Amino acid sequence: VMKKSDTIKTGSNRLRITTMITMAILVTATLWLFYDFWSYIMIRAKSPESETFGTVTGIGYVVRILLFLGFAIMMVRAFRRGTKPTFIVITSIITWTIAFTAMFFDFAALEDIGTDYLENGYSCTGEWIWLFGSLILRLFFYLSLFVLIFSILRDTGTRAPSSAPVVDEIIFEVTQWVGIVSGLTGVAFTAFAFIVLDDFTARSWLLWVLFFYCGAIILPWLAVTVFRIARLLFRRDPSPYDEKQKQDIAFSGMAAWLASIPLMAIILGISLGKSSSPVVYLWFPFYLFSTLLVFSAILLARFRGGQASL
Repeated sequence: VMKKSDTIKTGSNRLRITTMITMAILVTATLWLFYDFWSYIMIRAKSPESETFGTVTGIGYVVRILLFLGFAIMMVRAFRRGTKPTFIVITSIITWTIAFTAMFFDFAALEDIGTDYLENGYSCTGEWIWLFGSLILRLFFYLSLFVLIFSILRDTGTRAPSSAPVVDEIIFEVTQWVGIVSGLTGVAFTAFAFIVLDDFTARSWLLWVLFFYCGAIILPWLAVTVFRIARLLFRRDPSPYDEKQKQDIAFSGMAAWLASIPLMAIILGISLGKSSSPVVYLWFPFYLFSTLLVFSAILLARFRGGQASL
């Protein structure tokens, strides 16, 4: 009994330490967000110190990356301590996924502004809209994370550690939420790329940039999936799914495959006779994100429906 009590206390202390560290990084990141807002205004006004503002804003990416890592570690330990996927937990995970993906687009927008706006005098209207909109996305993540951190600190030590199957179920659900966000973002991004690309840019280096961003969009889902697989490999019971989950996965996979057929037929119709059409290059990312979206959404719906019926 004493050994179990010491284990619970140690786990609670580790969670509390991780949460406090994440809180400190979050406060720094929040202050940096307001600095970014001010620096964007100064850069847009073409302040003589625009280069300095841009450099300091670039340093802020390190703080954001540390915050994303701190959040991930904190959530893993929180799930082990019994934290359930409540509304604020799911909201934080969704906004974390969006904020992480947006970080790559922020960098691209700042690079374009540095070259096209400050040096060549182009308006860069789209880049400015994105940067200021991205600040709002980050703010939502930070606010939800503040609420979540206070909730975790309040509950630290009041819950017993979750068993491995319960933790795996939580991570299974989180994977689907991240898959939905990544899939929806990827579908929107590839559709936007198809609209704005023309025959010339479809054959240029820009395509490799687009593929890089597609990789950034799906990276959160890949990270959660790899983490879940790694957990399963170190379990004594290597079976990753119970019978219900196997049925749900099979049904969701079939539904995603069936949904992809009319989508691919439409893409084929658009690209016929257009060898240089952007569709020729973007069909695979679109297929990947659309099937991920359908698969994750149906699997999550069936999983939560099964839990509600218990």
